[in-house]
Amino acid sequence: MRNPYLLLAAAALFWSGNWIAGRALAELVPPVALTFWRWAIALALIAPLVAPRLWAQRALLAQAWKPIVALGLLGGGLHNVLQYWGLQYTSATNGSILNSLTPIFIIVLGAALLRDPFPRIAAVGATVSLAGALAIITRLDFEVFRTFQLNRGDLLIIASLVMLAGYTLALRWRPQGLDALSFLACFALVAEVPVGIAYAAEYASGARMVLNLTSVIGLLYVAVFPALLAYYFWNLGVAAIGAARAGVFMHLMPFLGAAMGFAFLGERFGVHHAVGMALIIAGVTIASRKWAG
Repeated sequence: MRNPYLLLAAAALFWSGNWIAGRALAELVPPVALTFWRWAIALALIAPLVAPRLWAQRALLAQAWKPIVALGLLGGGLHNVLQYWGLQYTSATNGSILNSLTPIFIIVLGAALLRDPFPRIAAVGATVSLAGALAIITRLDFEVFRTFQLNRGDLLIIASLVMLAGYTLALRWRPQGLDALSFLACFALVAEVPVGIAYAAEYASGARMVLNLTSVIGLLYVAVFPALLAYYFWNLGVAAIGAARAGVFMHLMPFLGAAMGFAFLGERFGVHHAVGMALIIAGVTIASRKWAG
């Protein structure tokens, strides 16, 4: 499957499942442990394939280590910790719907930091999507605006999405000549350094995994699908069509994530979800019109 649109759609599907797995494992696996073992298992699976390639390309890696480190820190370390930490306090449905803000973040950060084009239509879309995010976070309770008591999980997830947007934009600096699977291995190795330190601190604080059939299956899922395959497909798709156009595929996640949340976790679908989903998708569609052409 080399069609970039199918690759990006598959990545969106696997990441949608990540919200479900993260929420299902919230009581069994602490957030940093989940991030650490997700990448450790993924690395173990691909190590026999990529180890000879990485040794053969060691000169290239020594020359291009800076973008690899930056991408690993943005996309696979703190980003994942914030996501799983947020799911300790909010629903998988909220997470997957809020994820549709990522294309807006890509456009805004690209314009602000990298001088990418920022058409006026993107500002309109960003405003509409922001209204959708506020609808979800406040649950259409305007008393929240007066008291400023927001769900910490939603805010943590939004922070993680800003990092994912930064990662997607930074993929333009991925080392040329390094194949996608080898790059993913380097990316994961970098991510494991800060996550490993945080994992040691989390473990020292008394947080422990509960090992049972559910946690083992969940760890295998997040390692194979949201970590290994989703990032691999996403990297290929972004390389083929660009960050802004690829970001549009994030709007598949509200539908996929909400459907999985209802099917597997029994989560309720509220009016604030429907309103927020409609506004976010409308905003993404508006902001992406020029890019999608």
